[in-house]
Amino acid sequence: MKKLLLFLFLASSDLAGAQIKGIQSYDNAYRNFTAGNFQEAIKNYNEYLKSYTNDDKAYFERGMCYESIGKPDDALRDYSTALNISPYKSKYLSARGYTYLKTGIPLNAYNDFTNAIQYSPNDDKAYYGRMNANLDLQNLNKALTDINAAINLDPTNPLYYYPRAIIYAYQNDTANFYNDLEKLIYQYPSSFFASYRSQTVVLLLDNVQNNIDNLTDMLRIANDDYMLYFRRAFNYYLYRKYTNALEDLTNAVKYCPDTNSRLIILAKALADNCVKFREEQK
Repeated sequence: MKKLLLFLFLASSDLAGAQIKGIQSYDNAYRNFTAGNFQEAIKNYNEYLKSYTNDDKAYFERGMCYESIGKPDDALRDYSTALNISPYKSKYLSARGYTYLKTGIPLNAYNDFTNAIQYSPNDDKAYYGRMNANLDLQNLNKALTDINAAINLDPTNPLYYYPRAIIYAYQNDTANFYNDLEKLIYQYPSSFFASYRSQTVVLLLDNVQNNIDNLTDMLRIANDDYMLYFRRAFNYYLYRKYTNALEDLTNAVKYCPDTNSRLIILAKALADNCVKFREEQK
């Protein structure tokens, strides 16, 4: 009987020790995750998930770590595991949707964002994500509806006015295009992208770089198009490349045929911001 009691005691001690080790692993994982030490956090999550295989939050956070170090396939695997455990969490659906967007699978992204909106209808970031999916699927009107929903939910977020301005540009709605750019020029905080590295910001910065590349190709053919210069200047501005933006703004003003154009007014205001923010960078 004593041997049996000793065995039970040792077994329970081993279990308790494993649980304590698992809890410590999660604490270390979360601390490294929030500190941006993603490789170390992944090691800690791996240790923790050996004992706690049904912790959807840990899978989700490890997925964020994988995404942060450029391993989208591993991130998708962890997001999917988290959703298998907790299928109705809009945060998980949106995270996987953004990863699908970055890996070029917009239809899967659209479905994830649609489900996220169904479970959390006030999630502005889900509407923003579905807007991007609709753009990739070339559904401009649906994209405009989604970005309007995001703006209604969070009207002070400067991220949302830029893609809406681009949609208006595609639709040749010049008045609303200028209205949204005006909001960004007079309200855009210089430190926004530096201090906020969410999936939303990362995706927008990817889109901004793509826009710069596309506009550069277009300007090789039409090197006196003032609107192309202005649009590229604004993308440089968002990317915090203020010297490049100032060069393009000079050309936008130079080639604009109407000296009383609203574009000229906005270009000068944007140039003032570029000079100011460039000084802040030094």
